[in-house]
Amino acid sequence: MSPTHTVRLLIADRRPIAASGLRVALEETGEFTVAASCPGVRELSRVLLGGGIDVVVIDAEMFGGDAVRAVEAIRALQPAVAVLVLATQVDERLLEAIAREQVACASVYSDGNAFLSTCRALLGGETLLPPEVQQALMRRVRRPPPALRPPLTSREQQVLELAATGLTVSQIATDLHISHSTAKTHLLRVYEKLEAPNRSAAVATAVARGLLHISPAAA
Repeated sequence: MSPTHTVRLLIADRRPIAASGLRVALEETGEFTVAASCPGVRELSRVLLGGGIDVVVIDAEMFGGDAVRAVEAIRALQPAVAVLVLATQVDERLLEAIAREQVACASVYSDGNAFLSTCRALLGGETLLPPEVQQALMRRVRRPPPALRPPLTSREQQVLELAATGLTVSQIATDLHISHSTAKTHLLRVYEKLEAPNRSAAVATAVARGLLHISPAAA
């Protein structure tokens, strides 16, 4: 962004009073010009199609609180525009949205200084997240992998372990003293429970979940 270029923003917020407050806070800095303020999706689309917008500040509630939908709607019209999502709560859709390029977020309860800092960081290619979002991201990273539901039976576990060594279905059947069709059925159930399309994927998934303690390369 050129030093002499005033950043042009579009505020998309269903709350006229909040939008007016944002406009004042932004324009008082001399760094930003609010090119338009849109209370609805139709107006948002019209302004974006006209071009000339650097940043869209959007109230996620315009899209039912779905931050991903809000970002996708904007990107469909102007792929390169920066997006700052205003949110009332931290949920999975918001966390997904801020993981996208040139997307930041701020709480609707942010004070003026915090909001301006977020805008500046976004334009500088940085990510400045509210404390509650940082905490949610940490919980997400630390979340243990989902439990296997339903769990493998002891026989399915045996079949998986033998399959991981490279044995064919016939060899697995012989080793476990069961029929070929029974061994195949057990293996297919393992694929289903692990949501794996084939043997290699099943072994890799099982290793990742701690169900097998071998290298996936053995599949």
